[in-house]
Amino acid sequence: MTKLRIGNKALIKDMNRSVVINTIRKVGPLSRTDISTQTGLGLSTITKIVEELKNSRLVFETGAANSTGGRRPILLEFNKQYGYAVGVKIMKDHLVLALTDLDATIIHSLEVPFHPTDSPTEIIQLINHTIEQLLSKQQVKIDQVEGIGVAVSGLVDSKKGLVVRSPLLGWEDVALSQPIQDVFQKPVFIDNDVNAYTYAEVEKGHGLHQNNFICVSIGDGIGMSIVIDRKLYSGEFGGAGEFGHTIIQVDGRACHCGQEGCLEMYASTIALEQESTVLFRSYPNSILLNKKLTFDSVYEAALAGDEMAIVLFDKLGYYLGIGLINAINSFNPGTIVLIGEGMIAQDYFLPTAITKAEKNFFYHDRYETKVVISTLGNDAWVKGAAILAINQLFQPPIYESTPSLLS
Repeated sequence: MTKLRIGNKALIKDMNRSVVINTIRKVGPLSRTDISTQTGLGLSTITKIVEELKNSRLVFETGAANSTGGRRPILLEFNKQYGYAVGVKIMKDHLVLALTDLDATIIHSLEVPFHPTDSPTEIIQLINHTIEQLLSKQQVKIDQVEGIGVAVSGLVDSKKGLVVRSPLLGWEDVALSQPIQDVFQKPVFIDNDVNAYTYAEVEKGHGLHQNNFICVSIGDGIGMSIVIDRKLYSGEFGGAGEFGHTIIQVDGRACHCGQEGCLEMYASTIALEQESTVLFRSYPNSILLNKKLTFDSVYEAALAGDEMAIVLFDKLGYYLGIGLINAINSFNPGTIVLIGEGMIAQDYFLPTAITKAEKNFFYHDRYETKVVISTLGNDAWVKGAAILAINQLFQPPIYESTPSLLS
């Protein structure tokens, strides 16, 4: 267990510094008086901390605000060019990596393929090689990188840096953080990929206006992240949000997780494949016959007017709607944000899903849960991975072994 620091003056000083820098990061530019008002810290304390942050180049003065009388207050802004972060997303058959500033703005990104049969060791070596390539292309030295974040599917133990199980990759008990950290001597943080996307949604998307929401990912599987008071809820051991493995059909289709009737078997790429084996009997002339079924291929068929493709999406939407009802009834979120590659076909399945989901427990009391589509795009996966690292580096330094830019 990570050891807490002793509650002495040094800890209080570091905690106050954390409050000030994170207020400037999230809300700035701000004047010293504004910071004092927002944090509750005295103006003299603010002034001293700001001078330290200026000397360390974490903040800088960016001009003067409008005056309401007297001298115009000087505004302070976070120096997002203080250093860099690297975000990594491990997909089913390729990697996406991005170099970002400390506001998670992407400076350069790379995609590199790997074979699905490659071992975890080979993929980790590819990550390390591609990070070196990414930095070299931008002439950035590793000393300028403050942290590395990695997003990966499945059950992830973030504290141990361990991928406990990833059915998509076929991984079990893979130590992911340490082999990367050993090469670069920089802190490495890992998390579930839907969580990573949700970090970006909190900082750059719907989280700017909504404190309680959930993200649901639709694609090869079904994933979820839960945001409560702007913080991700991880559960007891990092497993919160296994939405795809909630049961919607008693004694239903066998799932790779060992259960039967999981939502993932009815509302993901797997569902399209399984449902099609039955529907081909009724639609023997479908253009999907002998094709690999993905959201992209079925979407193209639906655009071409293929009846079976349209029926496939309608069935998927119906089952997704049942899943959304369960999410709404369980968590009472303000908003459900839909993400993932499956959203390419939203026009064909989402109306059915929303119509079904509207008839939830709160419907008769006229409380509405909005179902919206993320506007962040595919970059959000690696942006979120970078934010994972950045936020860790600016978290309150209450543990002795926590990597931090503040202590």
